[in-house]
Amino acid sequence: MEIRTIRVIDYYLGNLLIAVLKPLVILLGGLLRRDHGLELKKDITIIKMLGGGSLVIAFPSLLGLRKKYPGIPINLVTMKAIVPFARSLNVFDNITAVDDSGVFSFLLSSLRTYMRVFRTDTIVDLEVYSRLSTVFSVLTCARNRIGFYLEEAFWRRRLHTHLIYFNRFSGSHYFYDKIFGLFGVSPSATADCREHLTGKLPETAKPGRYRICIGHGCSGLSLERMLDAGQWGKVFLSRLDRNFEAEAVFLGTERDSALASEITQRLSPVFKGIEFINQCGKTSLAESLSILSAADEFWGIDSSLLHYARIFRIKCVSFWGPTDPATLLREVPGLQEEINYCRIPCSPCIHVTETPPCMGDNVCIQNLFNDKKRDWIGLVI
Repeated sequence: MEIRTIRVIDYYLGNLLIAVLKPLVILLGGLLRRDHGLELKKDITIIKMLGGGSLVIAFPSLLGLRKKYPGIPINLVTMKAIVPFARSLNVFDNITAVDDSGVFSFLLSSLRTYMRVFRTDTIVDLEVYSRLSTVFSVLTCARNRIGFYLEEAFWRRRLHTHLIYFNRFSGSHYFYDKIFGLFGVSPSATADCREHLTGKLPETAKPGRYRICIGHGCSGLSLERMLDAGQWGKVFLSRLDRNFEAEAVFLGTERDSALASEITQRLSPVFKGIEFINQCGKTSLAESLSILSAADEFWGIDSSLLHYARIFRIKCVSFWGPTDPATLLREVPGLQEEINYCRIPCSPCIHVTETPPCMGDNVCIQNLFNDKKRDWIGLVI
């Protein structure tokens, strides 16, 4: 299913189920008077349905949880597309994926997932905007149900047993740290995170030349983050001498391969000393991370690969537009980093508005490359 379809289902079905469940939950809460102390007793289940990059941002706290409670099973409920990211972190004992390939498979796999985590002791809902994740949390009958709220909390209050305010204009890692801090967990240091990640990666030969990894693609959640081939050409021309010798490795999924090929065709005649390698769709995530871990630099947009590269403490050059780097980048001591962001009045819009006001005409990204800045778009519907 497309992201838009999932959002529609979440909104309408989620609101309906919340309206039905909330009075019953309040009544049973008053009758049962369960112990909602925050100690972990049996297991903990984490919900993160979308955003592999968000899991990587939360990784220091997840690793801290794993280290503090080595004997407590940590479960994850997510979508199929996020499973490789979850496995790469090597902190979850059980990963259960919901199949979103169609409405029927979505509902059936959701039921199977529910049966697997029913009566989990503690559930942590890392989905900030989803209503169905709140419904799912309630139906598990978990002793503790912990989640976020935004400007308004009334529809989640009394459904979750504990709520943490999530300010979408501050660093998301602060709130991931806060929610796991309820259990006395401190986020692991970047060096520990890097050692934990690289220790499980397949071995790869060190390149014989300078390696630049390119993360030019992202999930379908917000394609406005992406640069086009012409803009990537400007990046290369502004940063490298035409006689520079290196290998430029494009990492991503099969869907990202066409753009990588277009960039390569544009730049190969200009940079004779650079070997352009398109690995999009040809390697697993683990293999891509192995290639990335041996790189000298990473150039990319706001995506999961950038967050991995920062943990690996590789020199990073990133490009931002519809998302604000201040809300997504955790400080990494010793990291050499260049952040390119041209704030305009409608940025950030991702996670703030349902529909970007530019309707895909990402003025914020274009302004990074235009000498004469384009006017921002207030509203187009």
